[in-house]
Amino acid sequence: MSLRRMAIWPTLPPDTYFRPPSNFTPFPLDQENCRIFSLARHAIWNACKTIGLKEGDVILVPAYHHGSEIESLIQAGLTLRYYELNEMLEPEEEELEGLIDESVKAFYIIHYLGFPQNVKFWKEWCDQHHIIMIEDAAQSFLATYDGQPLGSYGQIGVFCLYKTYGIPDGGAVVSTAPPSSPAKNQSSGMWRVFKRHFNWVATHRPELGSVHLVFSPALRWLKKQWDRPHQEFDLNDPNTPASKMSLNLLPKLLSEETAQIRRDNYTYLLKHLVDVVPLPFRDLPDGASPFAFPVELENPENFLNLMRKKGVMGLLFWINPHPSLPVENFPHSKKLRQTILALPVHQELNKTELDQIVKAAKEALYALEYA
Repeated sequence: MSLRRMAIWPTLPPDTYFRPPSNFTPFPLDQENCRIFSLARHAIWNACKTIGLKEGDVILVPAYHHGSEIESLIQAGLTLRYYELNEMLEPEEEELEGLIDESVKAFYIIHYLGFPQNVKFWKEWCDQHHIIMIEDAAQSFLATYDGQPLGSYGQIGVFCLYKTYGIPDGGAVVSTAPPSSPAKNQSSGMWRVFKRHFNWVATHRPELGSVHLVFSPALRWLKKQWDRPHQEFDLNDPNTPASKMSLNLLPKLLSEETAQIRRDNYTYLLKHLVDVVPLPFRDLPDGASPFAFPVELENPENFLNLMRKKGVMGLLFWINPHPSLPVENFPHSKKLRQTILALPVHQELNKTELDQIVKAAKEALYALEYA
């Protein structure tokens, strides 16, 4: 049977090249102090250098993180002090108060999966303690809190543009002390554009999607052989600019409808799969722009393997912490890494594809329950 293949990352429709540039220029792209690098980790490193943080300054960072942002902070010369999250994936003020001393100069907060933190409260808290707030909105481009864009509350706001649109790369930053624009020669981005186009075709043409599913296990095996531990965290050259294709295509993809479509897709999946959604994500707050649809299970790898066979390419969400984290000291974050996975919810999915995700998930859950 032929199956459409759907992945977490937004695809790139072939007609993008024929679209006129959009009149919609969302935050932070409409700001004079916005800079665009290849990756958000480059943006973080550069902003830390210009904002006034010095070698050895302490920054409070969440134990639940991707790892690349942590590496960029370390490479910028900062000393990390980790904090745990509560059941709603929020910092606890009492814990943070216990971590504060005169060496703490910054607070790093992450808006997980496009869901806003109570960032207005945390900005006031940072102001009271005279420390810098860095907002990680990497998964939250187009999201808002109390009507204000995420990433606009702190002194630094960071975004991953390619997590919202099907461009090859793009890490944006706004800062009260903006870094210089990257001057290094741009890459073309053509190979990654080709992959995004391929993914679009595999999503819309079941015969191609099925061919990809046949070869994907071998491709994953080969990738594992080439990968080295923690390679995904590498900073590489922090002055790398976004590719030419990203900067050319992004204005054609920007749309005021994107966030609402993602919200609608999330609501549809939530209606059918709410029982396996982690507690912090069971309600869709105003202003959210979901990056992915989370599922919490004790055996996420088995579930994902079953989903792949049905054409749905989910992923284990932030399974590997940065090696600087003392994992056992943060049991809740450890459990989150072991149990949460993510499924597609992006704006290029249509009703047929959403139904395929729901059907695949229900069949996989049934198979696991009665295995």
